[in-house]
Amino acid sequence: MTTNQKILLQLLFFLSIASCIAIYFAEQTGQYSTNFLFQQILFLAISSVVCFVLSKWPLQSIRKWLWLIYPIFILLLIGLQFTTETNGARRWYKLLGFSFQPTEILKSFFILALAAVAVRYEKKPAKQILALTITAVPILFLIFREPDLGSTIVYFVTFFAILLIANASRKWIFTLLLSAFTVFSAIFYVVFYHLEWLRVVGLEPYQFARILSWIDPSSDPSASYQVNLSLVAVGSGGMSGRSGQIYIPESHTDMIFSTIANQFGFIGASLLLFLFLLFIQVLIRFALDAKTRFSVYIYTGFAVYFAFNIFENIAMTIGLMPLTGIPLPFISYGGSSVLGNFIAIGILLAVSRYEKEYAQSLSSN
Repeated sequence: MTTNQKILLQLLFFLSIASCIAIYFAEQTGQYSTNFLFQQILFLAISSVVCFVLSKWPLQSIRKWLWLIYPIFILLLIGLQFTTETNGARRWYKLLGFSFQPTEILKSFFILALAAVAVRYEKKPAKQILALTITAVPILFLIFREPDLGSTIVYFVTFFAILLIANASRKWIFTLLLSAFTVFSAIFYVVFYHLEWLRVVGLEPYQFARILSWIDPSSDPSASYQVNLSLVAVGSGGMSGRSGQIYIPESHTDMIFSTIANQFGFIGASLLLFLFLLFIQVLIRFALDAKTRFSVYIYTGFAVYFAFNIFENIAMTIGLMPLTGIPLPFISYGGSSVLGNFIAIGILLAVSRYEKEYAQSLSSN
């Protein structure tokens, strides 16, 4: 086992411990009757087994099975449109008391699919951009339709990062940046001035209330209620935390960083951020040491995905980003989230384990 692999597993262990501690303190507010800590430990145990199995998955086999798995997830996302709404969204399949969120599991295969397409059309930039766009757009649209704006943004940023790396010439970078700026400008224009246009894609203006309340908190106090409580919790944590708890809705899932900052203060929150920085640094090291372009795209995709996901979650708890309902990777409670993250680690370990063998097979062909 390489040094990077050992560090990655050690960080995974420490982040899992941090998750259990944070969920324990989130339960102390008395707002829950379910033992989320026990369930999280169960999720971690099951996901660890899945991670171990996937880490033995040869890179050649990953590419072989990818195009069978990827369409299955597209069908699962389509199927969500026919499920029952929960909190105004259709993001989960529910069966026998358990819920399953395809978006959390899909991220690994989304990155793998983009990496495979980028490699296949590497010598044809125009076709590569077209192929990557065709691969990504259905996923982005279906996640947006749930609606899940937070995940849509994270997936889009990941897709855009791979586009940039795959097309490193100045001409293509400028074109891609200009295209991204145009798209986001159009989205902000609609959100600011013509929310009613969202009905064209099946969305309702009320679903963007959190974005509007982020721009102007006085426009809808009820929409900014959760952020205000989160800010109080983070601020009252001080340097080393406080002994009492502050009520925060979803304090064990989306708002778990507020719980950590409240209970462990600036020191505890900084320590968690340090662990995340080490985690991203290890992924970057993997990318720098990669033996093939395919693995470079995979490592980069995961590094960007996790980095932006972490930023978006923490930023929304302190008012820097609108509330988007995405979990904090490796920390928030949730079976789909935990499993999805451990699948990502398993695939990363598999790529690093077998990429030398994969590179040799490519050179021999």
